[in-house]
Amino acid sequence: MAVGFDFDHTLGMDHKLERSAFVELMGWYAVLRGAAFDAAGADKIADENILRYRAGQCSLEQAFDAAFIAVQGQKPATDAIAQFKQLVIERAPEHVTALPGAPELLARLDAATIPYAILTNGWNPLQQCKAELIGFQKPVFVSDDLGVRKPNVHAFNVLIDEFGLPAAQVWYVGDDPNNDILGSLGAGMRAIWFDWEGKKYPTNVPAPTAIVTRLLDVLDLVL
Repeated sequence: MAVGFDFDHTLGMDHKLERSAFVELMGWYAVLRGAAFDAAGADKIADENILRYRAGQCSLEQAFDAAFIAVQGQKPATDAIAQFKQLVIERAPEHVTALPGAPELLARLDAATIPYAILTNGWNPLQQCKAELIGFQKPVFVSDDLGVRKPNVHAFNVLIDEFGLPAAQVWYVGDDPNNDILGSLGAGMRAIWFDWEGKKYPTNVPAPTAIVTRLLDVLDLVL
């Protein structure tokens, strides 16, 4: 038996880290230009483009460029995306928190010698950094490194290969019915929907193998 985890809204939260860093960076640029700065407008533009990236509609660089142009009215300098990424990593400790039960869950899995890993959409070194900030010390697989995003089954096959077990012996825990449940079921895994936010499960997605509302309830299924 082994367990794969999503990160965001499953093991931890980053409390709008990327949006916050983008708005902070845009404020710096506005000061350098001596221009007025609409922070609320930048918030909205950042959210819109981060959502496009997370939906797989564009790369992080394309999302950043589009947001930068919308806020600044001009193309970013070639090093602007690097500045953004560096700022995100610097601000991560101020934003990232573990969800209730996450540290105890991981400790109990360690005690039971059950292997586990993270499979998450996003970019590195950010996702690795966020995992480390909640004390996660096992493998972290990130979509931009893999070249494939959840819910594509090829992303989940990376976990199966990591564990060296039949897919049916791997549980995957996530909060997103489409990315997490649809994808892991499609790869032959057993899927746990972590419904801690009281969302309505979509009717066009296969039912999960199990539903939990607390992370520690995962232990009742995998131990």
